[in-house]
Amino acid sequence: MRYWMLPVFLFGLTSACTGEPFVAGDKCNPEAAFPDVGCELDAGTDAAADAAADAANQGPQALECPGRCTPEPSSESAGDWPRTPMLLWFGPRELAPANCDEARKLGGYGDDVEFFEKYRRYAFLDAPPAACECSCPASEGLCTKLPETIEVRAGTCAEEGATALPFGGPAGWDGSCTSTNALPAGADCGGEFCAQSVYASPLPGPTSEACPSITKPAAFTKTTDWRWVGLACEAKEREGTCKTATHRCMYDLPYPFLQCIALRGIHATCPGNYDRYNPIYLYGEVPLDTRGCTACECGGSPVGSGCIGNLRYYSDGACAVGGNTVDVASSGEQCTNVLPPGRALGSKAITDLAYIPGLCLATGGEPTGAASEDPADAVTFCCLPSFEFAE
Repeated sequence: MRYWMLPVFLFGLTSACTGEPFVAGDKCNPEAAFPDVGCELDAGTDAAADAAADAANQGPQALECPGRCTPEPSSESAGDWPRTPMLLWFGPRELAPANCDEARKLGGYGDDVEFFEKYRRYAFLDAPPAACECSCPASEGLCTKLPETIEVRAGTCAEEGATALPFGGPAGWDGSCTSTNALPAGADCGGEFCAQSVYASPLPGPTSEACPSITKPAAFTKTTDWRWVGLACEAKEREGTCKTATHRCMYDLPYPFLQCIALRGIHATCPGNYDRYNPIYLYGEVPLDTRGCTACECGGSPVGSGCIGNLRYYSDGACAVGGNTVDVASSGEQCTNVLPPGRALGSKAITDLAYIPGLCLATGGEPTGAASEDPADAVTFCCLPSFEFAE
């Protein structure tokens, strides 16, 4: 596609439909600025003949065009191009007039002049690939194993190297209440209470887990914008005549409005007298759009899954009196201080084992397709220079 840029500076503007320049003839010309007295007697006859000729050629009191004399498209390439030009604003979208009535006001015309919108089309499409997003369901798993080591230590959790006594359950323990390795109140370990803290190694990881194996469409967003806009406005012809019958007396507007003819579709050639710029192709707001994403594939091994549970210890031997809870997890070891130190630790249980789902990573979700201008909704504009000098 070819685009054009409007000139930035205007150095002068002169209407193409000015009247013939006044030239003083010799002094015997009755219409000279100061005709000779001897010629005045013949002036009436000559003037009458001239007036009759003017009336035959132009009609009575022909009015010079107060706007811009704009040529009709000519040459062999004129073809089906409309003969009446329109006004086109073409530039950055943020600077465009909101409508043709605003364009009328820019030209300083009163409310009695009507400019109406003929086309609103766009150029310089900005339509990046779709932004794809894949998500998969959380993993599924099961946690059944208990900590390998549970100890009672003769020191707080902050102390290292303290004497440790086993506090785990029996062989094959399933976590239900047990009094195995119970300690009575005040149990002594080398001159200090044995029961000052309870330690548990990390829970083992999930017994089984998996990510659901599925294929699903990707969620995606896409943006579409046009950086430039073309606003084409039409108005009735102005009252007045131009030097030749192939010119029309039209309203004009300030730069950067252009006098253009327009034809739907893509046309590579402009009429010969409208070939000042390359053809300007402007398109409908809705582009041809095939943007999307490939499907998301879920499966494989989860990331970040784990197990959690509660280690509960009691003063009595039946998991009923003086209960305290230590959170245990596969993410790391746990320790809690016993309060008051030296209290009885008669029983324990591990409850509420639960699986923490992991993240299932997806593959796929790659952008596909593209957006482009729709030639079926295109309009080709061929324009005159933004200003002309009179011949």
